[in-house]
Amino acid sequence: MQEYKCTVKMLDGKTIKNYKIKAEDEAGLITQLKSSGLYLLNFKAVEERKDIVGGNKLNLSLKDVAMFSRQLSAILGAGVTLIKALNILYLQIEKKNVKESIRRLYESVQKGDQLSDALKKQNNLYPEIMISMVEAGEASGRLDSVIAKVADIFEKDVKLRNKIRSAMMYPIILAVLCVAVVLILVTKVLPVFISMFTEEMTLPLITRALLAFSNALTGYWYIILLIIGAIVIGIRAYVRTEEGKKNWHTLLLKIPLIGNTITKISAVRFTRTLGTLLSSGMTLIKSLEIAIQVAGNRVIMDGLAVTKEDIRKGIPLSQSLRKADVLPPMVYSMIGIGEESGTIEDMLNKTADYYDDEIENSISKLVTLVEPILIVFMGLIVGLIVVAILLPMFDLYSSMSGNL
Repeated sequence: MQEYKCTVKMLDGKTIKNYKIKAEDEAGLITQLKSSGLYLLNFKAVEERKDIVGGNKLNLSLKDVAMFSRQLSAILGAGVTLIKALNILYLQIEKKNVKESIRRLYESVQKGDQLSDALKKQNNLYPEIMISMVEAGEASGRLDSVIAKVADIFEKDVKLRNKIRSAMMYPIILAVLCVAVVLILVTKVLPVFISMFTEEMTLPLITRALLAFSNALTGYWYIILLIIGAIVIGIRAYVRTEEGKKNWHTLLLKIPLIGNTITKISAVRFTRTLGTLLSSGMTLIKSLEIAIQVAGNRVIMDGLAVTKEDIRKGIPLSQSLRKADVLPPMVYSMIGIGEESGTIEDMLNKTADYYDDEIENSISKLVTLVEPILIVFMGLIVGLIVVAILLPMFDLYSSMSGNL
């Protein structure tokens, strides 16, 4: 395949410069452009290059995928064919990674692949839930509405993540300020005061300890940074292993408030995904397999995985989830009501919406608790430094009084 840079004209008379497209030869180039409703004015072949991020791998954020899904569903809903819809998106989107991915999808679909197959060929660039839902949409002939549901899922997940980041921003800034103030006091203020005392004077233990800590920070800061970096890298490498991830997620669930919030986040992701998949016409077992993978926490995922066998045995979903006991109790009750009334998809979505609000309340409580803890911690450190400075002064004053 040769890549060409073209100047083309659209049906409305608008001219587009630097339009890039791949084709087998010049005749194939003209054919592809005509099928997309474009007229070739001039072109030139360009040298083959690596992809934008390097190698052949692109990176798309969840926000990118949500935006692409929303725009694609809107264009398909207007009655535009899939090939033309992808071509329109390619022309209007400016972000390079997204544009390159759409180009790949366009080429695959133009060769005769279905959209789901084209998504699979993107080397895990798109989530499994999107690929599975697109397959279901293609089978049912409701591709535009299914992609719209995909966009709903990703947009709400992006909104949830942004909500968590925004809520935690203040505690993070406060923690950084606390560390900065402590470092300045220990490395700058404390040595200045201690230098006022004579070397013959025996300093209190707490003062000597803080002074040693100050000297270590100023004299061997690079070694300390290397040690901290090695510890962080080691912990991250361990957490990436299956055992490390499970132990880390188990620890998080045991921390007060944090564990409860994580459970609610997993409940939102699981119920919303499951409800959307079921409403798209996917089987319960297949929907469960995908919904479990997006729950997030490994312990909760392992607990939910047991429900698949129970479903195969004919046990209702609410009972099998209650037996797993890894989600909030209200989830089981809502699903049970949905099973009895035949509205399980609606109940799953309502449950997700309910816990969405609950997460915001939980995060607010967590932030409210973290703030005074950080302030108290900073106060103790500052108080310790003040004591370390005042004690030698009192000793010096006492010795001077005794000499008088």
